[in-house]
Amino acid sequence: MICGQCGTNNPEEASYCLACGTHLAAGNPRRDQREDVNVAKLRAAMEFAAAQRMAERPVGPNGFRLIFVHHDGSDGASYVMRGNQIDIGRTEGDLLFEDAHLSPRHARIVSAATGQVLSDLQSKNGIYMRLRASAQLRDGDLILVGRQVLEFELIPDFEKDLRPAVQHNVVHFGTYSKPAWARLRQIGPTGVAHDVFYLSREHVVIGREQGDIVFSDDQFMSRRHAHLSLHDTDVQLEDLESSNGTFLRLRADHLLVPGDVMRIGNVLLRFEVT
Repeated sequence: MICGQCGTNNPEEASYCLACGTHLAAGNPRRDQREDVNVAKLRAAMEFAAAQRMAERPVGPNGFRLIFVHHDGSDGASYVMRGNQIDIGRTEGDLLFEDAHLSPRHARIVSAATGQVLSDLQSKNGIYMRLRASAQLRDGDLILVGRQVLEFELIPDFEKDLRPAVQHNVVHFGTYSKPAWARLRQIGPTGVAHDVFYLSREHVVIGREQGDIVFSDDQFMSRRHAHLSLHDTDVQLEDLESSNGTFLRLRADHLLVPGDVMRIGNVLLRFEVT
């Protein structure tokens, strides 16, 4: 029975309301069982919809936006992104760009409790992050300096131990130089190395006008652009406050920080928190 005073649903055999104590008359209305079933179905549907809405919300504390950066450094379009997962590509994903250097589905940003994590989806050209501090180089790393894509390679031990060639008791004549500890391969659009630069000094500067390795025709490179240094077995790469920055290709997932600039294909994007 339904209490006319407080609306409490009481058992049929009750004479008084279990909630407020009001006397229940024999003629008090009884709740239709079919109504109870409908209410239960409605409550279940509402709870399911609420759970779905929670699942669609970003896990991180806030949403984020990606700002298109023109090659002159000025800001272009701003894309506000919300959701647990954002894919970037040329033909597939949530944010698409008409760029021949992009893979169909190139990169992914996943919102986690710690923030937004950037991943490369096994793309052809990878993702390059602009250096905000010095970075340790590893064998096989790819560096973007101006328009130059340079592959960093440590000299293997067997090359360090090479001795002058001797044929028929005659020593091969050649230029003597200080042993190199690493080299930079200039990678062209065909994927083949154009030039190879051997590093024998502990400090090497790359630039357009000044440095140990000079690319005088690269207008996107600063006069003194980047610096490589060797400390024991540790190799550090740093940007020399260049106009267009120095980029290092991602080796693994990267936790994005506001202000991070990423090159995806030929597209420059800056990450900001909304």
